[in-house]
Amino acid sequence: MFSTLHFVWLGISVALIVAGSIVTIKKNISLKTTLSILCAICVASEIVKIFYVMIRGERFNDNGYFIKETDLPFHLCSLQLFFAFVARFTQKQKVRDFCINFMIPTCAIGGTAALLIVTVPCVFTNVRTYQYFVYHISLIWFAVVAIKKSGLKLDVKAMLKMLVGLGAIVYVTFYINGFFQNTNFLYLSEPPMDGLPILNMDNGWFVYFISYMVLALVLITLFYVPFWIYYKVKKKSEN
Repeated sequence: MFSTLHFVWLGISVALIVAGSIVTIKKNISLKTTLSILCAICVASEIVKIFYVMIRGERFNDNGYFIKETDLPFHLCSLQLFFAFVARFTQKQKVRDFCINFMIPTCAIGGTAALLIVTVPCVFTNVRTYQYFVYHISLIWFAVVAIKKSGLKLDVKAMLKMLVGLGAIVYVTFYINGFFQNTNFLYLSEPPMDGLPILNMDNGWFVYFISYMVLALVLITLFYVPFWIYYKVKKKSEN
């Protein structure tokens, strides 16, 4: 799972996330501008992915070349493309807050998981590798900046709202995977790779799915816990 080049890419990723977050916050770049940058990165990432697949000719017939359905933006990380655009261009504060509230934990957790469980070659000679790492680095960077800039309180209520949104996406994704049949969006059909601890098919799909959901809930809860502790300590100090 972890190779020397993977660790190199992880080191680069951490450095870019830290540097990007510090610069964005120190320069007092607004959340609106941060969203604009993320939207641009999302579009550029999808364009690179599409052209890479088309040039390689991974799917074609007598009518021409096509992008594979497996490359549609329906994974949790690629779905951030839609949330980013809605958050950036909506005029309704409640809609913006809902999107950002959803994006903060899912970008942070999903982006980190993607960097740890890499589904592209960890090399320096593949365009898709750069697209993959830059995109997920950007998601984590946005989550860090949004925590600082959004003014949203990441309390239990915020977590429950996020879980409702995530649950709805999981539900719809079952149908999307069923429609295409050979896709594995959100990794609901099988693990992202073989040999993973906990997330494997050793005991069948249902056990895998339950383990996956429980692990996701644990990770999401662990993400929120530091904020809950912070709010509690802050409230005590103010009294």
